Amino acid sequence: MDSSASPALRIPPRTQHTGVCPPARGAVLAELLCRHHAPVWLIVADTLKAAEQLAEDTALFHAALQGHATPAATRATLEPLVFPESLTDARDMAEAFAASADRQAVLSRLRATRTFTGALTTAPALAVFTTPAALLQRVPALEAYAAAELTLAKGETHPFQALLEKLRALDYDSEAVCEAPGTYAVRGGIIDLYPVNASQPYRLDFFGDELDEICELDPVTQRSGAPVDKVVLSASPRLALAPSLAGLAPYLSPATRLVLVEPAALDESFRLLGDARPAAFAAILARVAALDGLADLDEASTFFAPDASAPPGTPSPSSAHPAPAELTWDTESLSHHRNYPSDDLIAHERLGAEEQSRHAFLDLLARWHREGAQLAIVTPKESEEKRIQEILAAHPAAKKLPVRFLRGQLNEGFRVSPRPDAAFTLAPTTPAPKRKRPAPGNAEPQLGSALPAPSASAPSVIITETELFGRQRARRAASAKRAVVHRAQVDQLLDFADLVEGDFVVHLQHGIALFRGITKLDTRDGLREVISLEFDDHVTLHVPLPEAHLVSRYVGLSKVRPQLGKIGSDRWQKTRQQAERATIDLAAELLRIQAARDAQPGHALPPDNDWQREFEGSFPFAETPDFAETPDQLKAIAATKADQERARPMDRLICGDVGFGKTEVAIRAAFKAVQGGKQVAILVPTTILAQQHANTFRE
Repeated sequence: MDSSASPALRIPPRTQHTGVCPPARGAVLAELLCRHHAPVWLIVADTLKAAEQLAEDTALFHAALQGHATPAATRATLEPLVFPESLTDARDMAEAFAASADRQAVLSRLRATRTFTGALTTAPALAVFTTPAALLQRVPALEAYAAAELTLAKGETHPFQALLEKLRALDYDSEAVCEAPGTYAVRGGIIDLYPVNASQPYRLDFFGDELDEICELDPVTQRSGAPVDKVVLSASPRLALAPSLAGLAPYLSPATRLVLVEPAALDESFRLLGDARPAAFAAILARVAALDGLADLDEASTFFAPDASAPPGTPSPSSAHPAPAELTWDTESLSHHRNYPSDDLIAHERLGAEEQSRHAFLDLLARWHREGAQLAIVTPKESEEKRIQEILAAHPAAKKLPVRFLRGQLNEGFRVSPRPDAAFTLAPTTPAPKRKRPAPGNAEPQLGSALPAPSASAPSVIITETELFGRQRARRAASAKRAVVHRAQVDQLLDFADLVEGDFVVHLQHGIALFRGITKLDTRDGLREVISLEFDDHVTLHVPLPEAHLVSRYVGLSKVRPQLGKIGSDRWQKTRQQAERATIDLAAELLRIQAARDAQPGHALPPDNDWQREFEGSFPFAETPDFAETPDQLKAIAATKADQERARPMDRLICGDVGFGKTEVAIRAAFKAVQGGKQVAILVPTTILAQQHANTFRE
């Protein structure tokens, strides 16, 4: 039983921060994290989406506040984690397991910091973003969780078979390949392991029973990476552990700071949840060192009432508590300073109105700069930053603005005017390496260039694509931090686990066969794994695993059962020769058709203009973690545009797996054709796909 199961109600010191508009929450929270050093911050928002976005915003501004001028040895770091609600009734088992694994990861980190009573000096501060439901949901008892957590350190001795038994006892699944959290794979004296509380798998290399080496493991290539000293793994979420009677409180450091975002809006959620678990939130309040509230308006909240009445769903306090301190921030959304064209305007009228609104906004930024404001622009990717630099360079008053660029996503911009104890100032950056002098009119300074040190009394203006491009689009989810495997990424040699006995396969030398599984065969070299294939006349061929590249999946063009190859016969060779002759004939026909097409005149589209570049810079899709196009995408885009600008009929095929960016190439080509005065038709196989593409193009 938890020692803190029935704590006496204690209201910690409270501070109410008002005047914090929604776009500025991440910046204000980052300022508080830098101002008040604590090992753990527990931030509660009303929804999971709000918590996730606030985690991104806080990390963005925390890094900006630290600045590149601060020595790395003294620069504070932040580890933002999201603590989701357990999806016990979810239909998607994979989604439910992922949510539970994320909770396990947070519990593991909290347990590691629960003994800290002051600021961490050798590890990043931990910021946990959550919701009332997730915060008060049941968690395993601390003692039970600790007993089910296993630490493996380099150089330790662990009996190999006993360790495998321990993994099975923690409900880890043994797989042929370690690709997903909660799985492990054994190869001789090597164990590939993916802890549920980790963001990637690890490779454990044993010498006898000694853990000789631990390395990170790429789940896609299955190759070892950087070495690590130890791995901590928690039990699978499927393993039932005794629940904590005090909820999350036993996991928290006594120096934890609790932050409620819009506490007045959270009152009802905590009241409903507190009725079901009245002791859980009281135990958290008894554990934390301070309570902060972030609110836009000064609305009445039970948490920050002057008379210190008990929070919803908690026992009444036995005595009065000190009144909360109050800090008023001066923040405002830039939506009050940016005009947007009417939805009734279309085509050139809308473009003209948008140009006027943008010029007026840039004039306003120039005026704010003359008044001493510090300017920063948040962009999700480099291509958008370049387009913004072009826009600034083309504006007479904005081309010399000292703008700092921050890489990230933000819903909308905001302005912060400093007040006593309520100021937000970005740290100056260090000079960038010397580059070639920019062409006249180019915007400078660039990202990372030296900016003048801001005045403590200067307001800060944070600008986003919403204000600069005049668009408000849905925010894309951040790239998953957990390493996952997409089947399209995995080499075909790893796909034998997807085959079932009786599937048709093709052997390069003998033809079509039936897959009969991967079995072990006793040879003169010892026990070896082989791929068993059945050919005509029930002849079985055992292919050693090192020769697996000779075997591929059979893909037929009809439902007719294919004829099996015959060992020792020339049937397969004749079939291959016929196919080769047919392929040559088809290639000759294609060349004839292509030559006839090339002889016809075509329409040459003009080169890319500013609208094309701005349109492409606004793409919300990201195929890599740094929000940039992949090399293959860039190559396909360049080749497609080159075809469009030639005065010959275009004939190009773009190939790629699902989700690898083919539609992005098509949208660019369609926009380029429209810019050249042509209409565009998109032909797809089904009505559903047509609707999906229509939605994508419209967005």
